[in-house]
Amino acid sequence: MSKPRKKHVRLRGVRTANNSFDNKAWLDNTLLKLEKSFRTKVHSLHGFNWGKDEKGGLQLALAICLELYPPEVVRQVYPVFYKTFLAVIEEDGFDLTFDLTEFDRNFVEYWL
Repeated sequence: MSKPRKKHVRLRGVRTANNSFDNKAWLDNTLLKLEKSFRTKVHSLHGFNWGKDEKGGLQLALAICLELYPPEVVRQVYPVFYKTFLAVIEEDGFDLTFDLTEFDRNFVEYWL
């Protein structure tokens, strides 16, 4: 039996001025690991990012979705997750709560 999906998640991020490899992101107070997302696919050797940095944003979206969804779903939905939630973040630092209800209904449930 699969674990119940979260309806809301908190995402925090801190962008460094020096190098995006040092950017950090937390999902519900757990630091996301770049290496874990690299095991699935490498989009950005420079690490996580958000906003207009699509490669770094895709890497972060992949890391987030790996924590939220089964592996067979992750590959299908993480690009849409980036466009829906991460591409619009312009701040260097953020602390946001996302409601996943509509996203899950529109994009995730089809793959389950």
